[in-house]
Amino acid sequence: MINSGEGFRLPDQRNFELATQRTLELNRSRFLATQDFNKICQNSGVVFQPPFIHLEYFGFKIKVDTRNAAVTSPDTDLSLREEALILHYLLKADRTPVLHEQISFKELPEGANYQPVFYNRVLKGLIALYTADRAKLSLSALSLGGEKTDQADMSFLFQALPRLPLWLVFWQGDDEFPPEGNIIFDRSISHYLDTEAITEICQNLGKRLTQ
Repeated sequence: MINSGEGFRLPDQRNFELATQRTLELNRSRFLATQDFNKICQNSGVVFQPPFIHLEYFGFKIKVDTRNAAVTSPDTDLSLREEALILHYLLKADRTPVLHEQISFKELPEGANYQPVFYNRVLKGLIALYTADRAKLSLSALSLGGEKTDQADMSFLFQALPRLPLWLVFWQGDDEFPPEGNIIFDRSISHYLDTEAITEICQNLGKRLTQ
């Protein structure tokens, strides 16, 4: 994680609202200090129609105002954390193409250290939903633009952001092994989000799937 304010700092739960607001303000300040919005859009694969930047987030239309860094959507309510995350994506993107090489969370920078947090905050709840109601999970995934794939026993491909695919995969288990689940990434993802922000976007996906 970059400590200079570049990047997305996952809020400490004890100071959740304050930390979230501070992260959003920092990302807004960095965004507004940008001198070349055309370059940002080229790097992140989004559309610039001044004064607005247009993109999609899990299939929802998003508009970013370059005059005040406001992040809004006509399709859904965005949390402050999601607003900060979208700005972080725009700021970090470096135009690296999707590499079509799948990796697990453990293979991300410092991913092995974050793995217990990732499991508890993201995977545990998704596995519970898969175990309890696969039909509901499938409907929720499709409503977020997920496309069924043939990986594992149940899997979906999401276009989380323009250059950020995510694969949600589940195995049903058997008499010896319990059900399992995971989120898989393209190897290029670290060019667009820090590892903490990757945890965050997966957590946001989990929340939307369980709503």
